[in-house]
Amino acid sequence: MKVLWAHDHTFYFNDSGKFFSSGKLPYSVWERYLTVFDEITVASRAKKISSETEIANKSLSSGKNVQFVVLPSLSNPVNKLTKKGYIERVLTESIAQSDAVIARLPSEIGSEAVAIAKKLKKPFAVEMVACAWDALWNYGNLQGKAYAPIATLKTKAQVKEAPFAIYVTKQFLQHRYPNTSGYTEGCSDVEIPELCPEVMERRLRKIETGAKPVILGLIGNLNGKTKGIATALEALARVKPKLPAFEFRVLGGGDKEPWEELAAKFGLREHVRFDGVLQSGDAVFEWLDQVDLYLQPSFQEGLPRATVEAMSRGCPVIGSTAGGIPELIDPRYLHKPGNDKQLARLIEQYISDTRWMAEQAQANYRKAGNYTKNQLDQERQEFWEKFSQFVKEGKAQR
Repeated sequence: MKVLWAHDHTFYFNDSGKFFSSGKLPYSVWERYLTVFDEITVASRAKKISSETEIANKSLSSGKNVQFVVLPSLSNPVNKLTKKGYIERVLTESIAQSDAVIARLPSEIGSEAVAIAKKLKKPFAVEMVACAWDALWNYGNLQGKAYAPIATLKTKAQVKEAPFAIYVTKQFLQHRYPNTSGYTEGCSDVEIPELCPEVMERRLRKIETGAKPVILGLIGNLNGKTKGIATALEALARVKPKLPAFEFRVLGGGDKEPWEELAAKFGLREHVRFDGVLQSGDAVFEWLDQVDLYLQPSFQEGLPRATVEAMSRGCPVIGSTAGGIPELIDPRYLHKPGNDKQLARLIEQYISDTRWMAEQAQANYRKAGNYTKNQLDQERQEFWEKFSQFVKEGKAQR
């Protein structure tokens, strides 16, 4: 049985035809589906890698029984006019050759795939990973804000009537994008290894030692404003004179120059470091082990992978109320998105409170145990097996 998976994610490919991802969609993700389906066709955006050095810190996404269909972006008005017809033709041909469609939403390519699946009477499932409104309204330009209501209504309609819908949250996305009659499941797309008690022991020793400078950390792409990096910088600038020696480190790809300029503007040049990109897994966990206080001041999220990863390493966390973050963190340690005053107060209150840090380290570590790979794999497996059976029954009826 063959399934087509559709989303706006940008992959990277080289001369040998191998595809790579910047961490979120390695081949191990496709293996989740391949336990149920025989083949998967990935329909998404892609860029050519011009040198082997660009592959560094990217994960191999190509593998057995996975093929890729490269599509142009539909995320700007010009392409919506000039490329939509081409995308429809390519998707129609690919979906016609598939038994079912999995659309990761919100995304323009995923939305097109749902529309074509319905037209061709192909079974489809949706994966809800974020809020369309939050993503576009907070994108940082007028184009995003103008398109936010349209994308939100379209996404709501497609999720509502989907025969199968899996959400990365337990409550947030289900409330905003309800599915009224299909089979649903709430299962994070986070994938962390089984927890190791030694991690917690090292964390508690680190807190007890109280080494300086205090390291505050944030993981997020630098292209765009949705991760709240500016909010964190503004907050730190507000309370800088009241804090112990500190360093704010940001892990993520993108252009760091505008952020370095903003840090300098706030008088934080000597306190801020941008660490670029690390390959997912051990390298990121080692980076998190250096962090004393993790920040997630996002404007939009599904269920943030980076926050769960930080929790699994015993990091105390302060975050915003965006998306599914309140499902992870006690509301006393959350601030409204963009409210740098609230974030500043929280940082000032807790950055030197070793008792609070130890309590939160242990609470977060325990909570992260709900998101281990083995447990989530089982939940996903059950969902996709039910969808597979639905597809088989649908084929029999036709």
